[in-house]
Amino acid sequence: MVGETTMNVLSGSTPELPNGVTKDMGELTHDIVSLTELQFELFRSDCRNGLKGLLIPVTLLLFAAIVAAGTVPLSLIFIAELLVQSAGLSRAAAFSIAGMGGVIAAVALGIIGWSHVRGVGYVFARSCEELTRNITWIKHTLKRPVPITSQQPQDR
Repeated sequence: MVGETTMNVLSGSTPELPNGVTKDMGELTHDIVSLTELQFELFRSDCRNGLKGLLIPVTLLLFAAIVAAGTVPLSLIFIAELLVQSAGLSRAAAFSIAGMGGVIAAVALGIIGWSHVRGVGYVFARSCEELTRNITWIKHTLKRPVPITSQQPQDR
């Protein structure tokens, strides 16, 4: 067509990639897919371990919520009545002391449960570390120059 430039193909040049490059790209792709599969399996393993680690803290938090909501009414009433009879306190003072004791117990259980829940987040440290190593390896592999080997036999 008018206004188009035609390119001359030099003799001996081929528009196709050499077999070595295709083979190396195939191997690299295979390695990347394998690393991805292994990374996913590690993540699944860490998730399973994390869920196992959450069982006790969630149970403690649930128990803390039950104690905070109900504060075990019968035992707290018993403690308040005991304070009225044995210490000679007024009913208001005795019930206040018993109620605060229930709140303190619920807060203590909640703090213990929360501290265990916060520690479960570290279960993914292994996956994150391995992912960082894999990404570094992929970057290094893609960046490094491939040595060109001579196709001609060498005489010694």
